[in-house]
Amino acid sequence: MKIVIAPDSFKESLAAHQVATCIERGFSDVFPCAEFVKMPLADGGEGTVDVLLTALNGNKQLLKTTDALGRECTAYWASLEQQLEGKSVKTALVELALASGLDQLSVDERAPLIASSFGTGLLIKDALDSGVEQIIIGLGGSATNDAGAGIFQALGGRLLDKQGNELSGGGAALSQLANIDLAGLHSRCKEVALVVACDVSNPLCGDNGASAVFGPQKGASPAEVVELDAALGHFADVAQVHTNVDHRNLAGFGAAGGTPLGLSIAFNVQLKAGIEVVLDALDADKVLEGASLVVTGEGQMDNQTLQGKTPFGIAQRAHKQNIPTIAIAGSLGKDVDALYETMSSLFGTVRSPQTLPQVLEEAEGNLIRTARNVAATLKLGQQM
Repeated sequence: MKIVIAPDSFKESLAAHQVATCIERGFSDVFPCAEFVKMPLADGGEGTVDVLLTALNGNKQLLKTTDALGRECTAYWASLEQQLEGKSVKTALVELALASGLDQLSVDERAPLIASSFGTGLLIKDALDSGVEQIIIGLGGSATNDAGAGIFQALGGRLLDKQGNELSGGGAALSQLANIDLAGLHSRCKEVALVVACDVSNPLCGDNGASAVFGPQKGASPAEVVELDAALGHFADVAQVHTNVDHRNLAGFGAAGGTPLGLSIAFNVQLKAGIEVVLDALDADKVLEGASLVVTGEGQMDNQTLQGKTPFGIAQRAHKQNIPTIAIAGSLGKDVDALYETMSSLFGTVRSPQTLPQVLEEAEGNLIRTARNVAATLKLGQQM
């Protein structure tokens, strides 16, 4: 019996590879002779680079860069050779959260009006300088709401006010934008393929846009949400002169504080669902061949899981091969009924009412125990 274990991370407690190991431990107690194939996953957010780096034997490229508030930090991008249409392509994996992420800031430090993606731009510049032919960037977990303006500036583009002065960093400053200067933009931007892996379909502006939906979790007050939404809309209006595209309402352009907008001015971008990018890179369909069961999961499963998250993505791939899928989550939220269309069973691991610190501390033990109970139930079913 072949069992493919393909979970995402349990945020703030276990990385995806740790989750996979815990599930394997629980299942192997009951099915010691089974063939277990671990395939840790991510959906474009935090952990995406590490998942692909490990699976595809890439190399970390460390770089001194800056965080979302402009403070010096060390982050990395990953380099690897990827086979595309029978050709070896030098690829860079960049994760916005590593330099410009919310997890790099304390709650009190969250400042979406001035937070900048400039540090991520320096990672991309380093990758371009190294001669990569393709860049895959994961957008989840950002602390920024600057529509990728900082990335654009780090790559040599200039954002100017009416007096011809360079704008300061952050989303609020974009309200003063009068002109976009591409003269100093990195010469290789238009030479490389840029794949944007994102896990949301929100537009740039409006009630369902970047600022309104994701601004509050980055520290934006209701008044700041309105200010940022107007600033990003203005940026889109000025950018339209260069791109001939109105990006305000395009699906996915609200990801990571609108980052795809700044990227689209510098590059010819392809927006793809993050989980699909990861599954394709790992050749997941081939990994699934011959499997009797897929076990997946993430920290919390709810109606958002249907919006391109890891468990739903791998379950769809398994469903196409008539392979049943079981999901084990840290907790189950509301509105999970629709998940049963692609998953046979859903399980939460929390053993009793607990505080969040207790849940995080006991995550490993709870997960192993739940996985064992699931496996034991499956074995009992075989005997009945």
